[in-house]
Amino acid sequence: MSAGVPVLPGRDLPPQPFGEGWPVYWRQDAACRDGDPDAFFPPDGRNTKARAAAETRARKICSGCPVQRACLATAIFRQEEHGVWGGLTSDQRSTLIPRGRLNADDALAAADRLLLTISVAS
Repeated sequence: MSAGVPVLPGRDLPPQPFGEGWPVYWRQDAACRDGDPDAFFPPDGRNTKARAAAETRARKICSGCPVQRACLATAIFRQEEHGVWGGLTSDQRSTLIPRGRLNADDALAAADRLLLTISVAS
């Protein structure tokens, strides 16, 4: 991995257990583990068709992922500003997630609420 190159949640990262309720090695079970980083971290170019298509591909993979909850909660907890995590784009997360640092339990609760909203909207 070189500096500045995005890494999918499932690749080459140590586990980050944040407390009870967090699967310790969730990244190893991620559906995106061996996926295309450009789908999950599309190149810059806001509101382009290519970016939208990449995000749609990534969100489709996320929708069937067994660790979608932990992935989204990690993005919330770590305040990830880029990429598709747990089925939400960076724009969606910035719109739907309250500003400010959340503790691990609140990040899981926020992920649960968002995933329920996503499943109802689908």
